[in-house]
Amino acid sequence: MLADAGDTLCAAATGADEGWADYFGGAVAVALLAAEVSALVAHLNSRASAVRARAVRELLDEYSAVSVAAHLGVARQKVYDIGRGQQDLDTFIDEVPWSNHDH
Repeated sequence: MLADAGDTLCAAATGADEGWADYFGGAVAVALLAAEVSALVAHLNSRASAVRARAVRELLDEYSAVSVAAHLGVARQKVYDIGRGQQDLDTFIDEVPWSNHDH
């Protein structure tokens, strides 16, 4: 389920079949699998925010907040908010399960 980010679960849930959850082991199993997909997506969202924060901090080293804000399409104060993120990028997974590229 993580390999397709929950696409299979969603397709089954939106279908008309009454026993759609049986394929996955029942409704409890589906609820647990969906929670795992949600946890992965939240992790990826945090990872993207940390990457964005680092990029914004580097931009602020070179450009004014007004200039950075204009390029990103956000308010100047938002630039500072974004740049405050200090999450260590080493705490995140390196690749998503569906990644098919080599480094």
